[in-house]
Amino acid sequence: MVAAGIVPLIMALKVKIHALRVLSLLLGLFAIVHGFYHLASGFQQGLLADAVFEPASLILLIGLGAYYSKVGVA
Repeated sequence: MVAAGIVPLIMALKVKIHALRVLSLLLGLFAIVHGFYHLASGFQQGLLADAVFEPASLILLIGLGAYYSKVGVA
């Protein structure tokens, strides 16, 4: 999942439409942080996964949803 977050980040650098750039950036950051959550959980680092990466990924996901509902892509 960490590697899957690289594609939206590259897209955020290339695209010229501001709303799509922000959406891609938020999606890429969410995918990377959520991937690190699964990685930490897989290595039995429950405190790191649950206290750091899970809230950060939740905040990014809520931010993505709020920005999408505000702007949307027409």
